[in-house]
Amino acid sequence: MALFTGRLGRLWPLPPGGRFFLLQHVPASPSQPRAISILSDALGQPPSTSLSFRSAGIFQSIPRHLSPWSLQQIRTKARGNEYQPKNLKRKRTHGWIKRIRTPSGIEVILRRVLKGRKSLSH
Repeated sequence: MALFTGRLGRLWPLPPGGRFFLLQHVPASPSQPRAISILSDALGQPPSTSLSFRSAGIFQSIPRHLSPWSLQQIRTKARGNEYQPKNLKRKRTHGWIKRIRTPSGIEVILRRVLKGRKSLSH
């Protein structure tokens, strides 16, 4: 995998979307450097000034002097909140009227009666 190096910083190879990513070190404070990701293809053309090819792994090219705080995760869409209970949907799906109207629903109610359930349906 080829890694492009230019005057401004480090360029990663083309991802499937076809754009270059530029990693540039901009100090957040005088004592702590911070990596900023900029799309270098903002003008619609890839940079073409003094690029040289160099083969190196992605992990070997990250400088060791960066702190873990400068390489933080990007927050994305929230997960784990898919279940939003609705009482009307619960009653229509598992309620007494729904169970009584179908032969398989009657079987469910009879099974629950035989087992001794206090609540036969929702």
